[in-house]
Amino acid sequence: MKIRFLNASDAKLYRDFRLKGLKESPLAFCESYEDECERTLPEIADFLAPVGNPPEKFTLGILSNHDGLLAAVTFERDTRRKARHKAMLSAMYVLPEARGQGVGRKLLNAAVYKASNLDGLEQIHLWVLHAGESASGFYQQSGFLAQGPMVKGDLKIGDEYVDAQYMVRRL
Repeated sequence: MKIRFLNASDAKLYRDFRLKGLKESPLAFCESYEDECERTLPEIADFLAPVGNPPEKFTLGILSNHDGLLAAVTFERDTRRKARHKAMLSAMYVLPEARGQGVGRKLLNAAVYKASNLDGLEQIHLWVLHAGESASGFYQQSGFLAQGPMVKGDLKIGDEYVDAQYMVRRL
């Protein structure tokens, strides 16, 4: 396994991975499978291009020894002057066959490590959805704390409402 920044040349690999995740776990993401299907490969390539030096916006991936994508997460620092002290993690996903092997923890730790080296960054935020098996316990074990009350009915997928919780990890 290797952890690396994904880039424009990974657009097809990432798109296939993302669509698989959205189909397998639709209640775990704010985005829908249908919306993601409409994104073009050039749009995904632009999205994957790291921004900044060192990167303040990036998508990290864990690849298998055969270059298949096992897990990915996106990090984006806030660009507003009054909010440069914080950033967001989003779109974290680990393939079902890679779960329970520490892959998600390695990926999250790598993202936090890279973020902690950014000058002036103090907080990393994320939204965790609470549907079925929630990832909130995983994030809590990694140092993230709930920030405020649960947001009831944050998303509506078909006739089902999904609650969400805002979490933060202070660096």
